[in-house]
Amino acid sequence: MEKIAEFTDRSGFTVSLTTEKIFVSAVGQEETFALRSVSGVGLYDDIVKYNNELEAYKTASNPIGANVVAGLGVLMAVGGFIEGSEAQGTLVGEGLALAIGSYFYGKSLGNKPEPVLESYFTLMLSGGDRRFRFLKSSSNAKEIAKFINKVEETLTAYVPK
Repeated sequence: MEKIAEFTDRSGFTVSLTTEKIFVSAVGQEETFALRSVSGVGLYDDIVKYNNELEAYKTASNPIGANVVAGLGVLMAVGGFIEGSEAQGTLVGEGLALAIGSYFYGKSLGNKPEPVLESYFTLMLSGGDRRFRFLKSSSNAKEIAKFINKVEETLTAYVPK
């Protein structure tokens, strides 16, 4: 079997095309598909999931609630100083603890990684579709497109022996 084309991303996903088969190797799985069972190939970008994660990321990176609670903690501490009673030490301590805790909680919300658009290499088979996740970036987008074109050319030229 002569190797016609191959695509590899930086996360360990590899797909190879030969004259008779497609070999898919991903983290934790390896599969082989005969060309006669493949009716098509394509790419799928999960844009809906990406948009939902992006909206959650934008909301979490602006923790208004944590800032409000931190402000209340500062007000409690100042109120404890002003009051001057037996509860002064307790109010000051609780207020400072609330302010510091809320501040760091708000900071931790903003440290989440920015969402990544998930891409899938899709094989259309007679029994359903198979999707394999891979990392598509601007540097390898042309490579996967060329690989898809090679598979399509091979599928249209495929004549079983």
